[in-house]
Amino acid sequence: MTHDSTNQHLSLEPDYDGFDPLEDFDDDETEGRADEFVATVSAAEDALARETADADADATPSGASVACERPAEERIDDLLKAMAPRRTVLLGILAACAQPQPASAVKAQVDELQANNFSVYSAANLCSLLEKAGALERVTADGDPADDAEIEPETVVVDGVEYLEAREPVETYWLATAPGIAALEADKPLDRLRALLEEDAAYAPIYQRILNLCAADGGAATPAINDAVDHDPLVQKPRFYAPHFIDRLEKCDALVWKKAWCITDIGRTGLDLLADAPATAASKED
Repeated sequence: MTHDSTNQHLSLEPDYDGFDPLEDFDDDETEGRADEFVATVSAAEDALARETADADADATPSGASVACERPAEERIDDLLKAMAPRRTVLLGILAACAQPQPASAVKAQVDELQANNFSVYSAANLCSLLEKAGALERVTADGDPADDAEIEPETVVVDGVEYLEAREPVETYWLATAPGIAALEADKPLDRLRALLEEDAAYAPIYQRILNLCAADGGAATPAINDAVDHDPLVQKPRFYAPHFIDRLEKCDALVWKKAWCITDIGRTGLDLLADAPATAASKED
């Protein structure tokens, strides 16, 4: 993400060689790894080019068998975890593709979802990743497997001689698979928010303050949230900064970036859950 949000750990070091969002990572490596691509667009484009080449290699019979060793459910779960900053967009694609959708319509949907949240990943990139994970499949407009659709060449006559001329390729349609729909239905951001607030109960006043700020008309700018949080005694030991809490709320769909941080309906429900939290912070004991 390029907005002034949570990724203050971005590095300009070119360490993205061979990055694969479906690769297994330790928990500490997983968080925010995908969006580190925005540190340098050229490096990201190189990584995506290599990733596309790897995907083409996986399309071979031997590569396909390796890619499909694990169940689609596991691969989809890994993708959503590895690309946590793109989770909303990935799930939005699956929701849009509950019925066959032309690639052009999916692109428009992705452009809308990423309008305020730049990503080096295009709609085609994201759909390819979902396809590799087993969440999407290429189909015809009627929902039949695209691999079964044969494009017959057209017979043309030139100076009395018949020739076979290739037809224009049929537009790709995307359809969510059964495991893809299951992943969509299993996504319960409100449950994640409840779990977060329970886990971080000691920081309830911080979450409450951030959500209240973001509930204002037009939302709240990151510097304003920083000023309201970073000097609070609650976040001194251990030391945390506002972006840490913003990031956690965003991953629960409680906040959304629209040129400022804005509360969502889930975030408003979170405020209701926090209604009994103290209005002022108290110092934590060492």
